[in-house]
Amino acid sequence: MRAFQRYGLEHIVLCPGSRSAPLALAVGALIEESGINAYTAIDERSAAFMAIGISAASGKATIVITTSGTAVSNLLPAAVEADRSCLPIIFITADRPLRLKGCGSNQTVNQEDFLVPVCREVFNCPSIGLHEISGRSFFTLVKKTWEKAHAYPGPVHLNIPIEEPLHASFLEQKEVCNGWKPLNFEEIQLPISTVSTNTRIKTKEVPELDPSQPGIILAGPWRGKPSQLLGFRKAVKEFQSFTGWPLFADCLSAITIKQSGLISFWELLISAQIFESNDKLQVLRLGPLSCSRALESFLRNTNKKQVLITEGEERYLDPLHLAKQYSGGLQSWLKIFKSNYPNLNNNLVNDDTNILEDLLNKNQLVGDLVDKYLKEDSKITEPSIARKLLDLIPEDIPIMLSASSPVRDFLAYSGFSPFKRRLYSFRGASGIDGNLSLAIGLSIFLGPLVVVCGDLAFLHDSNALLLNQPKKYPLIILLIDNNGGGIFKQLSLAPIFKGSVDKLFSMPQSINIGDLAKAHNIPFRTISSFDELNSALEWSLKLSGPVIIRACTNSEEDTLLRKNITDGLKKYIN
Repeated sequence: MRAFQRYGLEHIVLCPGSRSAPLALAVGALIEESGINAYTAIDERSAAFMAIGISAASGKATIVITTSGTAVSNLLPAAVEADRSCLPIIFITADRPLRLKGCGSNQTVNQEDFLVPVCREVFNCPSIGLHEISGRSFFTLVKKTWEKAHAYPGPVHLNIPIEEPLHASFLEQKEVCNGWKPLNFEEIQLPISTVSTNTRIKTKEVPELDPSQPGIILAGPWRGKPSQLLGFRKAVKEFQSFTGWPLFADCLSAITIKQSGLISFWELLISAQIFESNDKLQVLRLGPLSCSRALESFLRNTNKKQVLITEGEERYLDPLHLAKQYSGGLQSWLKIFKSNYPNLNNNLVNDDTNILEDLLNKNQLVGDLVDKYLKEDSKITEPSIARKLLDLIPEDIPIMLSASSPVRDFLAYSGFSPFKRRLYSFRGASGIDGNLSLAIGLSIFLGPLVVVCGDLAFLHDSNALLLNQPKKYPLIILLIDNNGGGIFKQLSLAPIFKGSVDKLFSMPQSINIGDLAKAHNIPFRTISSFDELNSALEWSLKLSGPVIIRACTNSEEDTLLRKNITDGLKKYIN
């Protein structure tokens, strides 16, 4: 643990277990020695998601420690998300030594294989037991584990067979804390490198765009290291100023309100077919694709060049198979782009000037009509929450959106508000299974945070409420209760021959959320209007721990409302 701390480790999540007892004692000693941030969690699945939230906010790997057996299998959902979201996390799992493998020993499984498909690397200590490792091999293993988690950010699994005795005596613990080491155990610190090993993209393969021709910039959800964000924003601003291209930014893109050329209602503009693609339109795509079927259709009908740039993500990120990808990051690509156009300056004139002006005007018209539907009515609906919520919360408080209806509604209806603060959502694998745990992880590092989630996402991860028992985290949970998976009401499902949408898809649950909150000693309110929501938010911000605010909505009415807005836009603008 000390070796990891020297490389930059700041946060550890510890799960209970006997085989992992030596690791737990090491964490306890480190807490006393250095004050490292350590958290406990009885549910390994929830613990792993919380750790991802911490890593997403901090940019550094969080370590999760578990015992052997099924405890390790519970790490898989979070490992999948960390892999797809490119977030650094290190799983350290205690294991049985070789003599107990393959012979029916209790709590002994092939756990070293569980996370292989999604980890950047799986490291195994000597199968006989950790006590057999040399000092140099041990510190080399620590170095490689930390490097692998950060060079191409993602999950790394360090599996450690531990031989008995598992529980050191009081005097033995004291001796170790005072500096005892095994014979011939040399303590060294090896230099690390976190430079990506990506060698697939060569300069000659860099895809090009023509700045003198029309185009748009499409900024998807931000997927890069926190240290890269400022440079990314500067590069976006510079490219947009060169070309004058409109910028369609996802609410999760981390683009700021100061960015010029920003079109906030682009999703409605294309879903209502107010702005349509054409053969002349080039597209600069930044990061993963936004969750919009209208956008996918729009891009399929764009026959000009599409260039996709990722911030170190080596895997191909275009499910439409239309774009040429450059994985070296926007700053690197822009440098090459500028070298190909040495006379480029801020006075470049192309047909896009009129396109941008037209889109800015239409964007304003869309905003006006959306406000008539959503802002002038105090009734709580899912689209109106997306439109109004951010105006009720101080701009220094970040927001996390559940990976279901909320992220889609904020993409469509929130306007310019998301670009005044950071919005988070975990769209790597887009699961709902760890949303509360992820939000708690974010709040540990960022401070007060609001998470917007549906009732199924809330219930699926209700074990996360246990994370607040040892310590109260500043989290406001805005629970949109639409009586099941309301997103399925938005799908164009054919009539069901036998069964129903509720039974087969939406799956409403009869749970008293107030009683659940009370059982976890968490303050709770139900609201039915925006006046009540505003009051509840003011109340919750005065409290130091978690709060649950429940807003009941009608998914069928909200589905019709979304359709009416889109249809109304077509008539209003066209």
